[in-house]
Amino acid sequence: MKEGFKTLIIDPQGTEKLIKPRQTFEANKKIPIIDEASMMAHLIEARKIYREMEVGQREATVDLKTPYPDLPAYVWLNTDDHLGSVLTDYESFMRDFNTVKNRPNFFMISNGDEVDNFMVINGAKTGTYENPMSPQQQGKLFQKMFKGMDDLDKIIAFSFGNHNQWLRGAGYKFENTWLQDFKAPVLNCGGVVTIKYGSQEYKVAISHMHWGSSKLNPTNACKRMLEHDYPEADIIFLGHTHQKEVLHFNRAGKDHVGVIGGTYKTSDEFGSEHGYGSCRGNIGGITLAIFPDTKKIVPFYSIQEAEEDLLLRLEVKDKYEKMALKSIPK
Repeated sequence: MKEGFKTLIIDPQGTEKLIKPRQTFEANKKIPIIDEASMMAHLIEARKIYREMEVGQREATVDLKTPYPDLPAYVWLNTDDHLGSVLTDYESFMRDFNTVKNRPNFFMISNGDEVDNFMVINGAKTGTYENPMSPQQQGKLFQKMFKGMDDLDKIIAFSFGNHNQWLRGAGYKFENTWLQDFKAPVLNCGGVVTIKYGSQEYKVAISHMHWGSSKLNPTNACKRMLEHDYPEADIIFLGHTHQKEVLHFNRAGKDHVGVIGGTYKTSDEFGSEHGYGSCRGNIGGITLAIFPDTKKIVPFYSIQEAEEDLLLRLEVKDKYEKMALKSIPK
């Protein structure tokens, strides 16, 4: 018999077979401990800490106070500014931005992609060649400009944007990084903001994107968002597609206004090359007038039209007050 082998009888006839013993060794390998109770408690605590540190929310209420509470409040529905890109119309953006900043009764909702924010770590690296500023510089510019507006109590709410979210690839969130110190609420996954003005309430459903986008019917996604997510909304505001449309429509006897907000990135070569349109005529600026004493929403396709409306109302108000003073007996 070979050394180290053993004999095994494999049949009734006594046939033997040599078997080589299995080679073994002893080791003190560490055995992992899977303590599900401890691990679940850790996850529950981690979720609690995560939620406490988050800036974002899904619902908010804003009570508007205006210098002229008997006149409408004008809400600029801003989206897709793409600050930092060489393809953005900065003159038009600054004109509209400063109108809101300087005019009484003007406010804004900002619906994402305020910065272009291209990074080499995401799937659209070629856009970095269109950005003469780094993502950090774009963020600082955005924060400085919009914080000044926020300090004037002019910003009703922020939403999210896909360009903003590219920051997550580096382990950061746009809202936690640049919006943490703002007073305005941040609907970081979209949501509803209730605007209280005078005796009225207006519910605005906001999201940068929603399913149902259509090149032929841009506000189709607004209707789908109303039907499937926020049936209580008076106003549905979307961005992202760089299309521009405002639609007054009725569902089940209730009036609604749907808005696709356009863009200030009016020379978007990617959009033109991929059939999204040249963005001519799609420049942002849609503004809604909401009234304090009756439920009424009046859309303006440009912020200049809204500004003209305010100035006319101020002129009429001034003349009426002067006439009223003259009629008082001395």
